[in-house]
Amino acid sequence: MGKVSLFMIVFATLMIAPFCSAMDRNVKEENAILLVAFGTSYPEAQASFDSIEAIYEEEFPNAEIRMAFTSDFIRQKIADRDGIFIDNPVTAIAKLNDEGYVKVVVQSLHVIPGEEFHDLANIVDSFNSIDGKFAFQNLVMGMPLLTRMEDYQATSIALASQFDKTTDEKGNAQGRPRDPKDTAVALMGHGTKHSANSAYSQMALILKEDYENVFLGTVEGYPAYEDVLEGVSSSGTTSVRMMPFMIVAGDHANNDLYGDEDDSWKVMLEGEGFDTEPYLKGMGENNEIVKIFVEHTKAALEELET
Repeated sequence: MGKVSLFMIVFATLMIAPFCSAMDRNVKEENAILLVAFGTSYPEAQASFDSIEAIYEEEFPNAEIRMAFTSDFIRQKIADRDGIFIDNPVTAIAKLNDEGYVKVVVQSLHVIPGEEFHDLANIVDSFNSIDGKFAFQNLVMGMPLLTRMEDYQATSIALASQFDKTTDEKGNAQGRPRDPKDTAVALMGHGTKHSANSAYSQMALILKEDYENVFLGTVEGYPAYEDVLEGVSSSGTTSVRMMPFMIVAGDHANNDLYGDEDDSWKVMLEGEGFDTEPYLKGMGENNEIVKIFVEHTKAALEELET
């Protein structure tokens, strides 16, 4: 969608909001934080977003916390199936504006600053171009998970607790120490054609330095499954603990990673003679990962106040 078309949507959304033409606006002093993710329609995966929202409400007790999904398909599926209506970022930001929130952080819950993140940044830029009484005093972005070198290092440390856990058939966490000489870890990221895909290669190298026999690949980018297989095959291990390098354990985790189709990583690794075990929980359920997003939000709030 071009900038002109997006601006027209933003403008139209604001204009049709009820009572927004009043001469005096009811401006709220408190901040608002809009958490924006691609979304998921898996009820079990929703636990990641519940965990993130709970931590944000604890960390920012005086701020209004809301959630928006960028995927229209997922939003429509949830609406049709559950009768739950989740806003897209354009609508969510416009609603905050109409309700008088003029100091807002739009916090990306993406793993890397790829295409989805840049689309979100364009939306924020469009709202920031509005002048007059409907303008935001401050509308700023909170960065994705992997933005600075410190983020990669913090993410690697945060994942340590997952490497020593697996899950039962119902997805409940089960603690068990991992012997890295016996059990490798295969992490699946999403991957993208966007240049930001290089973040996965950097993360894979850091994990290789920090841990023994931990390998990161992606569904749609580089490193790929073949790179993970090469690492696992040369590791001398006999089993593989499999987990998503994604905020939620949704479609990719349940199908591409640990599904029963012939092209799932689970089936292909078992075909190579490895035993597999799942850790089907999104990184959003890892409190230490969420704290990295929180730090990005705090940095955005500092920008907001200045």
